[in-house]
Amino acid sequence: MAIILHWAKKMNTDNDISNKEDRFIPLIVGVLSYSIGFLISLILGLSNFLTALILCYTVNTFIVMLITTRWKISIHTTGLSGPVAALIMLLGQVGAIFGLLYPILIWSRTTLKKHTMAQAIAGGAFGFIMTILEMYLYMNILNLAIYNLVPLNECLWIILALIGTPIVLGIVGILNDYGLADAYTRKIFHFLGFSAFGFFTLFAPKSALITLILAGPLAILITCYGGKNYSWFRGIKRNSDSPNERLYIILPLISSVIWLICSWPFFSREIILISTFVVALADAIAEPIGAKFGNHKYKIKSLKGDKTYRSIEGSSSVLIVATIILFLFTHNLIISLLIGIVVSIVEAISPRGTDNLTIPVICAILLRILI
Repeated sequence: MAIILHWAKKMNTDNDISNKEDRFIPLIVGVLSYSIGFLISLILGLSNFLTALILCYTVNTFIVMLITTRWKISIHTTGLSGPVAALIMLLGQVGAIFGLLYPILIWSRTTLKKHTMAQAIAGGAFGFIMTILEMYLYMNILNLAIYNLVPLNECLWIILALIGTPIVLGIVGILNDYGLADAYTRKIFHFLGFSAFGFFTLFAPKSALITLILAGPLAILITCYGGKNYSWFRGIKRNSDSPNERLYIILPLISSVIWLICSWPFFSREIILISTFVVALADAIAEPIGAKFGNHKYKIKSLKGDKTYRSIEGSSSVLIVATIILFLFTHNLIISLLIGIVVSIVEAISPRGTDNLTIPVICAILLRILI
């Protein structure tokens, strides 16, 4: 840090060294410093974990230096993600708690206009993934025996849980800024969010699933805090919800979290998965279909009492998609159609913002009764 501040003063620039061309010398100094530290640690036989980690920092700093010659990747998010990745290797989901700072740091760097959204997200994703992969690689190459580490597979799942939501929010924000309507970007996020929960439930260790349930909502809350000037917010809010955009982001979030957490004591894993994929895809398709083809509108209730409409076309798409998904899992057309009809009715009458809870709950109850 002293080197960076000294160089910033010498170059007559800010402490962040915002001009990427001015970052080359401090990064070279960083690479040399880490290299010396690695050699000292290796020669003196210090902690094997520390030795591998310093080598990892050396290589990552060198790669960041090369990237910076062309693109100003965020060193702040890279600097956060490296140590957090190491903590995940040592402590698993407990170490991942520190990774919850990642979306906060992205918000900070982009709000201060020090980085673009892509640069801020990429720095963290690079640091998380490369640190984990390199650590296990160097342990094997250098024959560094380190015991009681979290398995590589679990580490990667936890990291995916930490970076997944910011990446998707970044994508939908950019798509919205490039002109894609909020009816589409919002539901892209909806679909990917619920689908991620389904895939994590199927394949990921429990530690990663818990991390996802913590990290996802936190990123959305930061999105709401960022407001209209923040691209994540623009990607998942509806213009038609003004001036209650935050309410209709937080309310579906609460509904989703209640379902994701409270479903486990009452339903089997299979039923939770089916119900989650129904709300993920059927509800995600309804709004874009309604926005594009919805000529037959009907009014629904909202908690704020404002005028809210859905369309017969959108609700019909819920029926069709839900029935298809249910049939793929149950292989029973009659039951699938019956549940699909009920789910489409539930979607039609649910107060705005609550169908992320009502749809999967009703679907799960019917599956439990009928199958």
